[in-house]
Amino acid sequence: MLRYLAKRTLQSRGALASFSHRGAASSSGRGGGNTRGALLYSTDAVVTDFEHSTGLYRAELEGLASGKDIFDHYDFTRAPKGTKESPCVVTSEMEYRVVGVTDPDDDSIVIWGRLEEGKGPMLIGDEWFVHKRVGGGGAH
Repeated sequence: MLRYLAKRTLQSRGALASFSHRGAASSSGRGGGNTRGALLYSTDAVVTDFEHSTGLYRAELEGLASGKDIFDHYDFTRAPKGTKESPCVVTSEMEYRVVGVTDPDDDSIVIWGRLEEGKGPMLIGDEWFVHKRVGGGGAH
């Protein structure tokens, strides 16, 4: 009985193009012989998140399946810190760029600095930065 109710609910919502008790396409079902529903959806189980996903969510699931987290929000913490001899290069099309660095002791505090074209490395917080102008830019 439960299987019958699930079948009727899915068919009425257009989730299944065709349905039969054996999982094969049925020409008498909704869709008039369309086999797409039988190929995409299993009659023995609920559709998985992966089968139903699209866009960024699908890319995230594919990444997790291959062992990667595409939304690695802590990747920047593994980047090397800028030193006076080897500062972090900040590119901009403008002649300056504003950079903010969180305080190492209290991440709710942001230390701001203005990097300008042609000036040497600047210490902001506990890191060194240098501005590098790239082509374009100027006026808005």
